[in-house]
Amino acid sequence: MEHFSFRHINNLQLLVCDPIERAGFKNAFSTRVGGVSPLPADALSLGNFSQDERENVIENRRRFLSALDAADWPLVTAKQIHSADIRFVSGAEDAGSEPTACDALTANTPRVLLAVQTADCLPILIADERSGAFSAVHAGWRGTLAGIVARTVERMQQEHGSRSEDLRAALGPAISAAVFEVGPEVLAEFRNKFGYAEELISDQQPNGKGHLNLNLANIRQLIDCGVREDRIYDSALCTWLRNDLFFSYRRERGAEKPAGRLMGAIGREG
Repeated sequence: MEHFSFRHINNLQLLVCDPIERAGFKNAFSTRVGGVSPLPADALSLGNFSQDERENVIENRRRFLSALDAADWPLVTAKQIHSADIRFVSGAEDAGSEPTACDALTANTPRVLLAVQTADCLPILIADERSGAFSAVHAGWRGTLAGIVARTVERMQQEHGSRSEDLRAALGPAISAAVFEVGPEVLAEFRNKFGYAEELISDQQPNGKGHLNLNLANIRQLIDCGVREDRIYDSALCTWLRNDLFFSYRRERGAEKPAGRLMGAIGREG
């Protein structure tokens, strides 16, 4: 897990991408440790959903922001819909508005945190050390197929004048290719879209099902956009295999238990 470190702050355990932090950006991927949600106990669930009380999420988010030393920063989230839509957060006032339907957020405003919520999908944080712009991306298989991370890089170029060679990207905990099985129709869509699809597919079965590598798919998109490979940092942590540390929708729902929500967040002081 090169380029990442776990930080233990006020009973929370957060995963931080060190090169992005050194470039001047607060960033963290949450774990399930240190909250108040009964999932099953003392869980840090950071997303609103029907199996948890809103008061619990408010307290969990307060703890998360405090651990990031960003207690008074607006936390901008999205109504995630597995799309390739991106919201440009134009300033501090815009950061205080209600979440909109999209799956990526981009901004260049100090003391604002952009965040995506996951429980197996891939969270990606992008930082532009030259312009100071930053983005948070939610990439499930649908968003990956639609090119959400590539579209986010393009939007950063349009809105902030970002150059691909100045970007750094961190891939947080997500379900790994070792356990992420999808149906033949999903594999067919990836084969139709990407010439390198066979690199993303493994363990194909006689019934057509196979395993999909979301991390590699998004790394390939970033490289194709001109992001330097040595500036793409993959935590390679699996939410399903490390269910002790992360929420996993597939694993926990399979056991008929509600799954909480993790958060990947990024912002800068000034």
